[in-house]
Amino acid sequence: MEEITKSLIFAFLLITILYSFGVMMYHNLEQWSWVDSVYFMTATFTTVGYGDLVPTTDEAKIFTVFFMWTGISIGFYLIYTISKYREEKIDQKIFPFVSHLIDRGKKTGKNKKMYNTEFSEKMPNDIRQIINPARPSSRRKKPKKSYKK
Repeated sequence: MEEITKSLIFAFLLITILYSFGVMMYHNLEQWSWVDSVYFMTATFTTVGYGDLVPTTDEAKIFTVFFMWTGISIGFYLIYTISKYREEKIDQKIFPFVSHLIDRGKKTGKNKKMYNTEFSEKMPNDIRQIINPARPSSRRKKPKKSYKK
């Protein structure tokens, strides 16, 4: 099994453990229903914090502080792992397909019919730049500097 797949499984396992532990704790400390416990955990975990359910006992308040730090950290780790998995697994399958479509459009001249000529000439050569502009390729040409007097 690949490292990124192991990381993704580990992140989901951490979330499952956190939710299971949290639901049991709030159900016992605050006497909330199972649904209310999950609802409160999700609102706290995602930093929404509606405020309609609030811990009343000192033990539950202390647990909530622990839960906030842990839950938000694991949530960010899960989001990072999902995006890394998407980048390494899914994008690698999509890039050749989209690249083929763009190359086919260039050969048949369809992209010049769809877009004006000025836009199609400025179209980036690297397909990664089109799909994920937040992470540009290192092969992308740097713009020339113009010096004016």
